[in-house]
Amino acid sequence: MATITIRNLDEKVKRELQVRAALNGRSMEAEAREALSALIAKEPPASNEGLASRIRKRFAPYGAVVLEIPPREFSRQLANEELKNGLGTAIHNLFAPLGGVELQPRPRRNSQRQIQDFEE
Repeated sequence: MATITIRNLDEKVKRELQVRAALNGRSMEAEAREALSALIAKEPPASNEGLASRIRKRFAPYGAVVLEIPPREFSRQLANEELKNGLGTAIHNLFAPLGGVELQPRPRRNSQRQIQDFEE
């Protein structure tokens, strides 16, 4: 038989275990063994299913939601054309069909700093 040690057991839990053991005419150790055995016996065995399968099974009674996934389109030439206008514009054009907030780029300002002339 294996032996386990349980550290940092809450005092309230320990007292409840003592009371249950006394009511059932067992030692605390025997009551803990019985409680653990009963807990393990009533739980279903661990499944080898993946997370997605378990989620699908749980929500199956509510009906399926079929999402239309558009085909991927990628063209190196198109990507190069988009990047000519700048990376920010390319990203905007990529995500614009998804909707959202339409942002207007701020106009570029000319620098007001004077460039020193080092010629003498």
